[in-house]
Amino acid sequence: KKGEKQLLVQCLTALYGTMVALLLYYKKFVKSLKSKGFKLNPYDPCVANMEIDGFQLTVTWHVDDLKVSHVDPFQVTRFAEYLASIYGEKLTVNRGKVHDYLGMDLDFSIKGKVKIGQIKYTRKMIDKFPEPITYSAATPASEYLYTIRNSTDAKPLDASRKTAFVHTVAQGIFLSKRARRDIQNAVAFLSTRVKHPDEDD
Repeated sequence: KKGEKQLLVQCLTALYGTMVALLLYYKKFVKSLKSKGFKLNPYDPCVANMEIDGFQLTVTWHVDDLKVSHVDPFQVTRFAEYLASIYGEKLTVNRGKVHDYLGMDLDFSIKGKVKIGQIKYTRKMIDKFPEPITYSAATPASEYLYTIRNSTDAKPLDASRKTAFVHTVAQGIFLSKRARRDIQNAVAFLSTRVKHPDEDD
């Protein structure tokens, strides 16, 4: 192509993690839901509902992580068996009032309410951060948050620290969208600094 040699290969199975693989999986999963009688939510294409015995069976998913709910636990069991018949019997099923789902702790202990937290996720972020965190702050966004040194005065991060910074900012974005709205301002600014982070960042 344009004078450059290229290697072309043909895959016998879909490569996990590629856009095409995700789309193929989504289409197959939705087809299996619709054949069972589910209707997709018009506002969220990863939510499907079906009425069974006068009550709604709801399936929400992110790629291949599902949350299924129905007033009758037996209906959830039947749905899990249906999925196992299609995708194999290596399904991991967790039941109960408290679930760890996509880094979120979902607690349904109080009837009619759900408590969503990410304490374990946050603890893991802190514990895996490569440098010691020696103090806490009263607010996530200090008054000097937007102050950027002149490029001649700034001390850029080395490659490994830059990688750690980018990784932590990405984790912060995920956290800020679910359980910690209070860090959105700081994370939004830090996300603009991922190309050339320095010691101040």
